[in-house]
Amino acid sequence: MNTAAVTPCSTGSVSDLVERSDELAVWERAVRRAVDGGTTTVVVRGRPGTGRSALLSAGAELARRSGLHVVTEPSQAAPDTGPWALFTDDASAAAGAEAAWSSPGASSRPGPVLRALTGGCDVALPLPLDAQRGRRYELSLGPLTDDGVGALLVRAYGRDAVGGLRTAATAATGGNPAVLCAALRRWPGTPPDAAAFAALADQVGRHHLRTVLARSSGQASAFVTASAVAAGHFSFRQVCELAGLTLPEGERARTEPAVAGLLGPLVRPRVYDPLVAERLLGLLDAGRRRALHERAVRLAREEGFAPEVLGLLVSRISLDEPWVADALHAAGAAARRSGDHDAAVVLLDRALGHAAAARPRTETLLELAKAQWARRPAAAERAFRRILLEAGGPDPSGAVPFAADVLAMHGGDDTTAALGAAAARARTGVERRTLRGLHVLAVEASPTGSARVPDLPSPGPWEAGEAPGFDAPRAAAGAWRHCLAGRRIGEARRLAGAVVIRAGRGGLLTPRLVASRVLAATEDVAPARAESLRIAAEARRRGMPPVAGHALLDLAELALRTGEPERAGQWLAEATGEVPRRDWHPRTLSRLTAVEVLVAVETGRTDLAESVLARSGCPPGRDEHGLGSAQLLFARGFLCLRTGRPSEARAYLRECGRMARALGCVNPAVLPWASHLAVAEVACAAPDTAAHLVAESLTAARSWGAPGTVGAVHLWAGLALSGRAALVHIRTALRLLADMPPRRLYARAVAALASGPFDTGLPQEARRLLDEAVGRDRAFPLTAEVAARLAAPRHSNRSRLSPAQLRVALLAAEGWSNTAISRELSVGVRTVELHLTHTYRALGVNGRSDLPVALGHP
Repeated sequence: MNTAAVTPCSTGSVSDLVERSDELAVWERAVRRAVDGGTTTVVVRGRPGTGRSALLSAGAELARRSGLHVVTEPSQAAPDTGPWALFTDDASAAAGAEAAWSSPGASSRPGPVLRALTGGCDVALPLPLDAQRGRRYELSLGPLTDDGVGALLVRAYGRDAVGGLRTAATAATGGNPAVLCAALRRWPGTPPDAAAFAALADQVGRHHLRTVLARSSGQASAFVTASAVAAGHFSFRQVCELAGLTLPEGERARTEPAVAGLLGPLVRPRVYDPLVAERLLGLLDAGRRRALHERAVRLAREEGFAPEVLGLLVSRISLDEPWVADALHAAGAAARRSGDHDAAVVLLDRALGHAAAARPRTETLLELAKAQWARRPAAAERAFRRILLEAGGPDPSGAVPFAADVLAMHGGDDTTAALGAAAARARTGVERRTLRGLHVLAVEASPTGSARVPDLPSPGPWEAGEAPGFDAPRAAAGAWRHCLAGRRIGEARRLAGAVVIRAGRGGLLTPRLVASRVLAATEDVAPARAESLRIAAEARRRGMPPVAGHALLDLAELALRTGEPERAGQWLAEATGEVPRRDWHPRTLSRLTAVEVLVAVETGRTDLAESVLARSGCPPGRDEHGLGSAQLLFARGFLCLRTGRPSEARAYLRECGRMARALGCVNPAVLPWASHLAVAEVACAAPDTAAHLVAESLTAARSWGAPGTVGAVHLWAGLALSGRAALVHIRTALRLLADMPPRRLYARAVAALASGPFDTGLPQEARRLLDEAVGRDRAFPLTAEVAARLAAPRHSNRSRLSPAQLRVALLAAEGWSNTAISRELSVGVRTVELHLTHTYRALGVNGRSDLPVALGHP
């Protein structure tokens, strides 16, 4: 059902209602049933200001148009003749009137065939005595949707003037039509900015609440205000006690029409909207508000409320009692688990501000860092470092290894320093080994490459099952070092596999993420994909969105490696759905942007790639010049190559190579900048430089030994070079890539080979190869280019022939004999022979077998 709305004029006319199509359809059915003689009741429930009265007026208008006599006040006399309807905002008065009409001394005039009345949000509110008789319709109204707010803004200010005001107006008004319409009436003409509109909406909202409360009794106001403090944590009895009311007084207060719509479920009363609750409490003076909160806290402690509820209540006031810090911690942890990270940060900050606390400070710091992690990664990193620097004594919560694991994931010089210091202070052998291993792993993945570990001791033999003393972080660090250096692929695979098998679920995550990336580079696709999927699932279960985002980003990169850019795009969408792009850690954002650009280019969306780069903002700072930044430079160069800007590509790829070498990364399986730079150098008339880069890249690829990597380098070498040498490289690439997962690379190699026979005068062979390339994968830029070259002679060749020659040649290309052609065209056989002789000479072909390719005939 759509939500309710009225326009700024609030006339209640059917044509004035916004987002009301479903509700008006219900009114039409109810009125039609009443006209046909059926007894019908329509109850319009909703919060004050959501358009209950406007909807009631719209229903009354429909009833009048259908010939019903409409009574709008229960005190009015019923008509003497004809069917009639009762429309009223006062449910309790309607109930009294119905009782009077049904009394023994009342007139025999029958009651209304259609009863329409408004009520609060709760279905327990009283209705007329015979409201259950006949058909009953319930219309439940809520706040405006974002689109409904936008529709009213457009009516007030015009479509072009609304812009970003819609989101601000929805937040400032809570979607309440009465508040929104009043604010629009107070600010006609030029639309305000967001801040000015928010201030105006707050003022209007407070006035609206004052108006509602003015129509209610003092007991009802006290009950609603107490419900705003209770926030659904107190029972009905406890809310009455908090408000200073007896149970009968509370029962009467909660059903008063003016305030009934303000309240949500009445078993545990609360004000339906936190924004309205805040405004209700804002109407109180400071002293009364504090006294009410203190009374709520005292009552909650007497009743034995859970610590997280006590924390929420005490966060409204300042208390220095010893239990406060633990209560705030419990409330913050509960808020984080429920996904309310902003509230969690506020509560946990308050908890840290209390000196006296029963729980260790590191536990609260850990919860604070987790709450910040998904939305404020830089602040979370500082909190995780504080855990390492401030930790002392036993750590039963596991805060120190968790913080170290997260910090090692992002690296950085500050991280390596904190991990080193924490390892030096570790109190147990297990903790010391874990911290030292993560320190080594962070150094190996250091964004600035400023430090290296001279020797990486062996983490232990690779055996199935748990082995005492196995050091997963050091094993991952060793595998990553071999991977970057492009050597000892077998050892890198062994170490990464050991991490995947032994690290286990629930343990450290950074070594497993690194091991998954190494397995992708060693072309062990299945185990790499399986481990990334396991990490993503585990991170989701443990409430760690950034880790899930990392694992999904790894899956996107793996899909690019295997020639599945569309699948890579799906993984990328999942990663940014897990953690919005703006909330990624600065040192990971460059890598994310690079993958976004590569996916866009490989799917033929170079325009999207350009917009991604434009959105990425300023270049990274000094501390962010790591492998992610090198990947982003590579992506920029790759895009420039695809869009015909070789000089720009050369600049980006040269800088990428300089940065990669500084980080010790020479493996083309990690970053194939050299082979792509060779293509750019050839385009910029530097063939000698290109030949040197090709030789360097081939040496590095052969040293690593992964067939797909060697084949890819041969392919790009073939694209960079020319003549016979290029064909040798391309044929080698075809042999190496034939059975490898990167299907798109093989198709690209086939397309590149197709241009060779074309250049050497064998267009038919070129066409066969091109068809094979497109059959392997959908068309991409290189296949399109070769196809265009093959198509060009077809058009030019046909233009060289006279119409008569072209008719003869096309039939000959289809395999017709000269005699059959002469009969078909009613010419002599000698004439056909002469036309064919002139055609062969004009097209430069040897005979009729070459005609299909020369003419582009299927």
